[in-house]
Amino acid sequence: MFLINTYLDKSKIQGVGVFSNENVMKGQKIKEIRPEFEFRFDKTNLPKMPLAFANFIESHGYENNKYEYVLSIDNEKYLNHSTNPNVDDDGIALKNIKIGDEITIDYRDFDDSTESWLT
Repeated sequence: MFLINTYLDKSKIQGVGVFSNENVMKGQKIKEIRPEFEFRFDKTNLPKMPLAFANFIESHGYENNKYEYVLSIDNEKYLNHSTNPNVDDDGIALKNIKIGDEITIDYRDFDDSTESWLT
């Protein structure tokens, strides 16, 4: 979940992205894992769900392990992948982020499924 104010807008990277509504200094913690603000889905249950919802989970969640998807309830699910991200998997800003900058993360740091579609 984000610890800063964010908003959604059209991304130059992919579809919708999450943008900072605050100035952030390099080294500042801007997001953290808070299980009480996440939904966890057993992958074996996806075929039992309506197709549109299962597709939403797969596209907006991340694989926590080979059995589970995790879906954040805030704008975190709209973080786009970058090989030059401005936030790391621990939620620390890797560089200064200005109001209006898209917040990005390297998916390879936390989602094992990315190797199949990034290569």
